Amino acid sequence: MSIRIIPKEQLGKERVNERGAGFIPPLLFANLNTLYQHRAERLRSLATKDNPFSSYLNFAAEIVQAQQKALYDNPLNVELDEIFLHSRQENRAPLDCKTLPRTLHWQNILHSLIAELQPTVPGHVKPTLENLAKNSEQELEEIASALLNSEFSKVSPDQAVFVWAALSVYWTQMASLIPGKARAEYGDHRQFCPVCGSMPVTSVVQIGTSQGLRYLHCHLCESEWHVVRIKCSNCEQTRDLNYWSLESEQAAIKAESCGDCGSYLKILYQEKDPNVDAVADDLASLILDAKMEEEGFARSSLNPFLFPNE
Repeated sequence: MSIRIIPKEQLGKERVNERGAGFIPPLLFANLNTLYQHRAERLRSLATKDNPFSSYLNFAAEIVQAQQKALYDNPLNVELDEIFLHSRQENRAPLDCKTLPRTLHWQNILHSLIAELQPTVPGHVKPTLENLAKNSEQELEEIASALLNSEFSKVSPDQAVFVWAALSVYWTQMASLIPGKARAEYGDHRQFCPVCGSMPVTSVVQIGTSQGLRYLHCHLCESEWHVVRIKCSNCEQTRDLNYWSLESEQAAIKAESCGDCGSYLKILYQEKDPNVDAVADDLASLILDAKMEEEGFARSSLNPFLFPNE
């Protein structure tokens, strides 16, 4: 199965099919009212003395808090109908991160982030912010294009975090304005976000109205899409899956490894801890990543606070 977003004029027809007791929402958009505040609080709560990454978790919390302020200081009002139509015609994600023309709105968000963070970041980080602030519009666009096309070696990791933070706010704003609705269809490429085509950061087994359902969480537009459990999220095989944790079987964070493709993706269980956050808990559990690498598995996801050097 794949997920596609249908035009709003077809909503009436689709609603008839959604009234069954077993209907599963294929796509969930981020709640902009709570997303960043919850994540910042979660990062700070995970930055305990026992966590060897506590300093970086607190640093990430400052960036997330700045994202929230930039979100409200830079509202986005655009019509996405034409973009949506073109994406349907070309059979691609409506906000495809590799092909969607960007406006300077994302750069406004970046400069808001820089202004908000300059007074509070550690001294060794200030030069990075100063250099980004001095970059021309074209230079910033080149950095953004490299990141969105996964050409990470072209961007220094210290700059990547801030540029991506701005791009993510921009894409999340656009995702919230999509004039359509999602439906599940037969197809491929379920490992990529159906909204923007990006990789997930983790998957989350939810509680509430989506009790027990697994959703992959996009590391760019923050959307979540349904992928059935007990299936590799990368290659969709079911034969050789194993689950790893650093604690007991009741751990809220596990890694699902696939012996067929040699990859792994973390799974967060809200029933074990309702406060888990896809980005924050992934970042705080890097020891589990090290364990998975020792076992010979490669990560199939990307955390927006941890960009590879090459």
